[in-house]
Amino acid sequence: MNWTNKAKRLLGNRTVHLEGDGQFALVTPCSTRAFTLWPTRAEAEQAKNSIMSCGGDCHGAASHYIADLGEAA
Repeated sequence: MNWTNKAKRLLGNRTVHLEGDGQFALVTPCSTRAFTLWPTRAEAEQAKNSIMSCGGDCHGAASHYIADLGEAA
């Protein structure tokens, strides 16, 4: 499975893939929509919890979320 392509299809072509590979996408839907991919939900959660702000245009850590690309249609 190409998780990067699936994430771009589900999240939109304007969303930037920063790094990683895996079924779980940590999405920062701020001014620059971006995502990183992680092999497990636990790793994605750990990364999400380590982000206080994703930049000057950040909408706040509460706006960041994890998408399970394996469950998405």
